[in-house]
Amino acid sequence: MLRQAVRGARWYQHVARGSSPSWPRGFSAVVPRFIQYGGPNDKVNFFEQDTPGSQKRSRVDPDAENDADPDEVRNELSRLDKELEDLGDPYGPNGEFIRSLPEHERARALEVLREYTEGEGKDDSKLDFDGVFDGELDEMLRKEFEGLATEEEQEWQSKFEGEDAPPAVVRRPYDVVANDPQLQPYADKFNQYLRRIASDDTNRRWHQELWKWYRRCKQAVPGFLESMPEETVDLLWKSQAARGPLKAQEAPRIQTLAEDAMAAGLSLSTPRLLAYIEILHETRNTKVALDQWEAHQSGLCQGKDDLEAYWKLGVRLFAAEDDPQRAQDIALAFLANDKSRQPHILIPVITAWGTRPGREAEIKAWALYLQLKAFLQHNMTMDDYDQVSIGFLKAGRLGLAIAVFKDMMITGRDAAHDSTSLYQAAVGLVGNLQASSVSEQDVNKVSLSTLTVLPRKFQNRFFYASWMKKLIGMGEVDSAALVIELMYERGVKPDAKHLNGIIAAWLREGGGAAREKAERLGWAMVQQRIDLVCARANPPEKAPQLAIDQEVDSSRLPRFMQRAVPPASIETFSILLLHYTRKGDDDMVKYLVKCLGDARIHPNSYFMNHLLYAELRNQDIAALWNKFLTMSATTQPDLESYACLWDCGKLQYDRGRTTFVAGFPTARELFYHMMHWYTNLPNRGQSAAREEFSKELYDQVIRCFCLSKDLPGTLVALHVIRHIFGFFPDETTARLIVVQVARLAGAPTDTPKRRLRRLSSTPKSKENIGHVKQLVELLSERKLAILHARGQELDDLEPQERQQYQLEIMTELLRVVMGRKLGDASRVEKQIATAADELGAAGINLGPSLEDDSLLQ
Repeated sequence: MLRQAVRGARWYQHVARGSSPSWPRGFSAVVPRFIQYGGPNDKVNFFEQDTPGSQKRSRVDPDAENDADPDEVRNELSRLDKELEDLGDPYGPNGEFIRSLPEHERARALEVLREYTEGEGKDDSKLDFDGVFDGELDEMLRKEFEGLATEEEQEWQSKFEGEDAPPAVVRRPYDVVANDPQLQPYADKFNQYLRRIASDDTNRRWHQELWKWYRRCKQAVPGFLESMPEETVDLLWKSQAARGPLKAQEAPRIQTLAEDAMAAGLSLSTPRLLAYIEILHETRNTKVALDQWEAHQSGLCQGKDDLEAYWKLGVRLFAAEDDPQRAQDIALAFLANDKSRQPHILIPVITAWGTRPGREAEIKAWALYLQLKAFLQHNMTMDDYDQVSIGFLKAGRLGLAIAVFKDMMITGRDAAHDSTSLYQAAVGLVGNLQASSVSEQDVNKVSLSTLTVLPRKFQNRFFYASWMKKLIGMGEVDSAALVIELMYERGVKPDAKHLNGIIAAWLREGGGAAREKAERLGWAMVQQRIDLVCARANPPEKAPQLAIDQEVDSSRLPRFMQRAVPPASIETFSILLLHYTRKGDDDMVKYLVKCLGDARIHPNSYFMNHLLYAELRNQDIAALWNKFLTMSATTQPDLESYACLWDCGKLQYDRGRTTFVAGFPTARELFYHMMHWYTNLPNRGQSAAREEFSKELYDQVIRCFCLSKDLPGTLVALHVIRHIFGFFPDETTARLIVVQVARLAGAPTDTPKRRLRRLSSTPKSKENIGHVKQLVELLSERKLAILHARGQELDDLEPQERQQYQLEIMTELLRVVMGRKLGDASRVEKQIATAADELGAAGINLGPSLEDDSLLQ
């Protein structure tokens, strides 16, 4: 009993003396601290958040729980001390236990205590707790309670880890682990986008985000590059190097990635190394690219494809670095080692020799070109000829360039004038020319002009024009301009057609330098035309000088532009007009029209149409109509002219717009004007007009009649266009007509124009449109019933029959609406006949009338 009492009474001492563990808060991000703090000068604040990525934080006191625990223990100790004082020695002679015994038992118990005290030689009644608990007992109790505390700690910790601890992070081979754990969130974000790339997610957004976090990690995480595995570099390269040619934003990234990988001691595969060197070359760092090319020669993969790509790149680098002899040596050795290799590797070497000055370089270039033809024989393609000829043009070797183009033109047709045939005849060779038979000494011995002679049949404008057309189609406008200079040198005078193509191509490029050359050449031709007109006058007049700023550095202009240019044609004026109208330069447009009068050239329909469209863009309807009337008196309009007028009519007839001109013709008058123009065309012109008539123009014509609220005119226009141009109404046409009929309900006379355009969205207008659609469905059902009576189905009809079916429904709808409005079918047909006369559609079948039709009621 004594041991039980003592154990229960002394338990708290060992708990209090032991260093109780400091448990972390269940949802706290604060790391437990084992140092004392809390002085008056402490400036450290602690916060907690729900998750590591949460933006919501709250301030906490990490010692609040620890501060509360000592108070609780102290109160418990005080309570136990008080109980002990009250209890005293419950088993002593005067204790409560002895007093509670009966008299005879109490006397016996006192006797036993006295004998025990005499036998032990001491009085236990005087012992206190400090005397009872010796060192051995204290050590035993301490170990017992420490074991209990350890078990409780382990049990609590396992519960905490099972419920609240984050799951263990599974690292992948390409994951990056930062050396500093505090910076690991940067690496984790980078790894997150790596996983998306590894899962073959094709969303380009992840590629951009991955590169962004790659740059951030390089800046913020020390040793980041060194900690990257090779798998990481593979995924980065895969994400930034798209398939096919590199884009403008991808090349710098690949260059940066390759340099970072090499700086971190990682190895790059041969294709990636070559791609890096290629980017250096494209960014005009050819010298650095050559250094890298030579530095990695020994560490190359020995695969056939990689070796060929390596040596081809080396040839292009040496050729670009103005070392064609080294490039030629590598190329010829490359071809000699394997006869199956493609000899196209010689093309950049040929171009490099062409750019070098001197006759010797010219001879080497032509000899190498002959070797290329000997290697390829009949397998030389148009692209091969183009690359060589354009290279010679840009290098200023115009004679060699035209000889190459001549070879391309006579391929398979005139072998006697081919360059290889001329060389064989000059040196006395027979049979097929072998590459080893071509020598620079023989080319030098035979006059180069003899080998590159142009047959007399090609000394004409058509030959040079075909070459220019091909170059312009390839986007080589400056090369085409060099052909003009070659024409002057060969005594072939170019005409305005040749130069007009150059002007239009330069303007399509859109660059400042190209636009400046185009304008200067165009105005020079205009001045030449005005000078020619004034010189032919009787008596000769002094030509006015153009008020155009021509202050341009002559060194920036092609050489032929410093010669006398041919006079401008109407095509030249049209090209300049299109350029200035698109720019919105009204002053230059007016000045160009004045110069057209000075040049005494009648405008064509193309010139007139662009003037009309310029006024349409300004929404100047009156000026547009006046120009049309003035210019159409001397210039025959075309279908595009009337398309512009119908576009203008869309603005004119829409009463919801503020634009309205009283002098502009009505829809009926404009349609009559167009049909009168069409009927006066010759058969060939009518056929061309029918081919040019488009669905867009058809919809625009019907839209203008609908905006005019002209139901009879709409019906007649539908039949006339079907009869002449072969167009039928479709869903778009039906929607226009339905809205037109729904708007006949009208709006109050005081409705502002700005609200008229929104009437179709009002509840009343939607209700009217619904009623019209019901009427269309009723007419469709009636037509279907007629088909069923004939034993036919709608799906059985031919496409043209179905189009006619749709036309009949639309015309019946218009007749029914007009009949309900007029109340008499005869009056309806009278209005339709009047509209047909005004539209010039007499004699065209306009469909049956609806007399005695129940729908008219």
